[in-house]
Amino acid sequence: MIKAFSGALGLMIIILLAQFYSLYNAVLVLMTVVMSTAGVLVGILVMDQAFSIIMTGTGIVALAGIVVNNNINLIDTYYDSSQYMPRSEAITRTAEDPIRPVLLTTITTMAGLAPMMFGLSLDFINGGYSIDSPTALWWKQLATAMVFGLGIATVLTLVFTPSMLALGVWVSTYAIWFAQLLAKLSLGLSSQAAQDWALRKQARKVKAVELIWTDGEFSTPSVNIRPIRAAE
Repeated sequence: MIKAFSGALGLMIIILLAQFYSLYNAVLVLMTVVMSTAGVLVGILVMDQAFSIIMTGTGIVALAGIVVNNNINLIDTYYDSSQYMPRSEAITRTAEDPIRPVLLTTITTMAGLAPMMFGLSLDFINGGYSIDSPTALWWKQLATAMVFGLGIATVLTLVFTPSMLALGVWVSTYAIWFAQLLAKLSLGLSSQAAQDWALRKQARKVKAVELIWTDGEFSTPSVNIRPIRAAE
């Protein structure tokens, strides 16, 4: 199981690197996969089951595919949103937009596997049901791993992944500011880095001109603008 799980993680990181071109995002998705196994262990303790190498291990590997799919959609939403809005707002949009599809997928999957987790078998031909039949016992550990693991993985997808994306933005932003400050202090006030730093500081203090449109023309209360001819 360890070899199979390690091989699956290796293939996942190769595919993620090819898609995102970012080691940070690939490691972030794999961290979510590894942390989702905590839900599997919690489910084993709650249901008082033994750890099955075959069935529980298969459930962990199958769970990894669902977790990777949800995180890919979330990170892809973040990159699409960050193209036309600030990154902090894009992270908030990323945490809000996937809630409905992720929750619907999770709830339907957990509800479908719940009878199998409790060992419930329905006889659709003759009617009636049985609990802990030999067939149900065979799939019980797999269903338990999927149900509890998917529940924890959903929380990690909707909370942990956006938080780590925000942490990456925060660290990169302050690292750039710190590097610029070091350049300013080390090269002197007359250096190009110091001049750029002072120029950006002054630009942030300038307020945008307010344009008031009236009857097809515009005017500014504080700035005199000459009329614009058609050729211009």
